Amino acid sequence: MAGVELQSIWTEFVALSSNSLESEDYPTQKPEELLERIIKSSSNSNSLVLDCFMGSGTTQSVAMRLGRRFIGADINLGAIQTTTKRLIDVADELRQKTLDDEERSYTGFELYNVNHYDVFRNPVQAKELLIEALEIQKVEFNTVFDGEKDGRMVKIMPVNRIATRADLNELIAGFDYKAWERRKAEAPTRPVEKVTLVCMGHEPDMTAQLVLAAKPYLIDVRVVDILRDKSNLEFKRDSEARVIIKNGELVIERFYPMNLLQKLSLQKESAGDWRELVESVLIDWNYDGAVLQPSKVDIPDKNELVSGKYKVPADAGTIRVKITDLLSESWEGNIENG
Repeated sequence: MAGVELQSIWTEFVALSSNSLESEDYPTQKPEELLERIIKSSSNSNSLVLDCFMGSGTTQSVAMRLGRRFIGADINLGAIQTTTKRLIDVADELRQKTLDDEERSYTGFELYNVNHYDVFRNPVQAKELLIEALEIQKVEFNTVFDGEKDGRMVKIMPVNRIATRADLNELIAGFDYKAWERRKAEAPTRPVEKVTLVCMGHEPDMTAQLVLAAKPYLIDVRVVDILRDKSNLEFKRDSEARVIIKNGELVIERFYPMNLLQKLSLQKESAGDWRELVESVLIDWNYDGAVLQPSKVDIPDKNELVSGKYKVPADAGTIRVKITDLLSESWEGNIENG
């Protein structure tokens, strides 16, 4: 109420219903009015707003309207798509408004696929892919190590975060100390075990911690950090596409998502139409060479396919096309209009 100091518990906001005008039909969506209060009270115009779990993009939408820069992240592909479509609508709305001299809006944004996001969002699948990529031989009946390579026992650490000292506990508890005792008696100066740890980032003293925990036995520890050494790994093959302009339309004639096609081949499945493999198509009709600002977004509903044909605006220049497949891997390319 006017004249009453704002309390620490806000009771005037209610959850959005499915028929609300701002509803994006997203289960955890928050009211824009709530995020507006939070952003206004904790930032200034031109500030940078970060939402690590952005969901339907309410934070980014309100930040754009309030003249804040923003970063959003989410592991849910549906959240990325919902937010993208929402921000494009907000940007179009803001571009049509006449802003005061002191007002400023940031209507451009870009999508990034961080590291091997599509590979590592499924930890079980990620471990199998790492075993294949690193050519690790699986070891039967061993619950401690994931395999063996070049005479070294290999342990794959958690793939969705950096490895810590606590992650070594399971490994330490499972060491075969009886076998180590025999090896030590046979060759006292040699390591009783050679161990390779595969991780996605790690605490700096991982090697020293494991060596210390193994005493009085001598072990040889090596760490393979995927983030640091990823140039030595080959997870993906680049997708390919053929895009042309024909009769005033931008036409996607062919799309080859190489990794998805390979996966379908292994599963003995196939797709008769390339559009069956596509999650979304984003088009920037006047690409500035730096930031993709899609004005055309083709994200079909369930049981529907992308169009593949799009009318080219008269003022189109350098056209940037981004095609994302069902594995969240993308192809991007340019085509000149005229």
